[in-house]
Amino acid sequence: MAQIAFGYGSEYQLLRYLGHHRQELEEIISKQIGEGKFEWEDFKYANPKKAISGDRELTGLDFLESKYPDKYKTVINEYKKFIKKEEWQKWDAIFTHKGTLYLVEAKAHIRELSSGAECHGGTSSERILKYFKFELPSLQVSEAWLRDYYQLANRLATSALLNKYGINTKILYIYFVNGYRKRVIDNDKVFETVNLNASEEQFRDAIKIEMQTLGITYESVSDLLAPPVFVNAEPIPYK
Repeated sequence: MAQIAFGYGSEYQLLRYLGHHRQELEEIISKQIGEGKFEWEDFKYANPKKAISGDRELTGLDFLESKYPDKYKTVINEYKKFIKKEEWQKWDAIFTHKGTLYLVEAKAHIRELSSGAECHGGTSSERILKYFKFELPSLQVSEAWLRDYYQLANRLATSALLNKYGINTKILYIYFVNGYRKRVIDNDKVFETVNLNASEEQFRDAIKIEMQTLGITYESVSDLLAPPVFVNAEPIPYK
């Protein structure tokens, strides 16, 4: 389980905005998906000896059991045909808005978009590629989907799976502009140690490469992927 960083990073920024600036966050998201009530899914508790926060990420599709009990068994059985439990996705947040389920991924710097050129899945890669092709028959899925942008590919397939069984679902990426500035306090002074901040333009350029690599556009997967959301994590200029 990944541990939350303090003061920087996507997990921290999302928790910060959900806890301290939720109204602002919802207003920003609403500009992309429309006005309406947000119903956020709570995280589960974790063994505090294993997770500093004491919380456990929303993993896989288990959250569907209480939200869609009549569809859960069918969906999870198909999911398990391809995806083993140790490979289940971890969601940064989940909310429902006007009848649509949104599975949230947060990013705080452009390196987080790419998972590396190495083929993901190892001995399971063939099975995972079958999952992508089975759930996304209208898209030109290739082995490239197992490399640099494996995460988005995986999320799109899962969104398609849920939609197929009548659960209106979209993946929503939240990009935190200026969201990765690591600082420490020493002798009552703040010192910057790492700065991976990205502008909205830099994020958009990275997203464009991601889309081109997968051979998709926002228009071609609009039923599975929401428009990108950009949140400025440093509205007061850092000096």
